[in-house]
Amino acid sequence: MIIRQCAGTMTVESIGKLIGRTGAAVRTKSRQLHIRLYLLGDHHQSAKYKQDDIELARCLHCEGVSRQDIAEKLEMPIGAVNQFIYFERRVVEFRRYEGGKNAAN
Repeated sequence: MIIRQCAGTMTVESIGKLIGRTGAAVRTKSRQLHIRLYLLGDHHQSAKYKQDDIELARCLHCEGVSRQDIAEKLEMPIGAVNQFIYFERRVVEFRRYEGGKNAAN
């Protein structure tokens, strides 16, 4: 089903346009099927930095690169680098959920 495939990566309105339905119809059907439509990871509306950049910052820090050098290389403020490398700010990884359970289970 299209709603399940697009959940987490597309907005409700975008899914509705894709299948020719209103946003309300998409929300109703997703509730019936226990599909969460939260935007996750790089698709989240508040995401400023790509998950790949965050992982790169963490790897560079583990290899001994200074936080200031990481901030300059990735063009991020030092405060953002600190939050990511010290896990003060965590990024939700994209996983498919069905009925509150991970789809892999």
